[in-house]
Amino acid sequence: MSLILGALLACAAGLAGTLLCPEDSTRRSRLPLVAALLIGGLAWHAPAQADEALRGPARVLDGGTVMVGTRRISLYGIAAPDADQTCSDAQDRTYACGQEAARVLEEHIGGAAIACEARDGTTGGAVEAVCQVGDDDLGAWMVGHGYAVPDRARVPDYAKAAERAWGRRLGLWSGVFQDPAERRTRQADVVPSHIISSARAD
Repeated sequence: MSLILGALLACAAGLAGTLLCPEDSTRRSRLPLVAALLIGGLAWHAPAQADEALRGPARVLDGGTVMVGTRRISLYGIAAPDADQTCSDAQDRTYACGQEAARVLEEHIGGAAIACEARDGTTGGAVEAVCQVGDDDLGAWMVGHGYAVPDRARVPDYAKAAERAWGRRLGLWSGVFQDPAERRTRQADVVPSHIISSARAD
């Protein structure tokens, strides 16, 4: 969409510049060309807007983040474990739940192209979007299989999928885990090392 918009704006700028700045007898005005390049470049680098479609093969970064082309996309309305997050299983054994969430998402997508629709907002520099592979909403699928938790305030429909996953003890719900959104919030709060040492000493 950005490419099409950029081309249209570039053409419009060129036409406007030609009409407003006609050629003189010795040289052609450079304003239309400069305006076209400037506006087209701005459109090309513009961030994804709400409802902008992002389609193509996906590369999974973690259970809630994918790359489509050069776009980093965060699945809207969910929080999945970061790639380095660990959890405990039903036998209280530690396992790499972040890597497991990424693996199941990657397997579900397979080699298929995904289609995403951007929403307002970004998360950590990633475009927030509702993404689908076929008819499956990837956010709902991850929540329904227990590998992500929903943001109930933003996507209430995902809460039902979470309840089913909890009831069946699927994915993260089979053991003990820290809410991924809460974990990120805590990690964002930098605590001085002497406070951490003091707390451990107690």
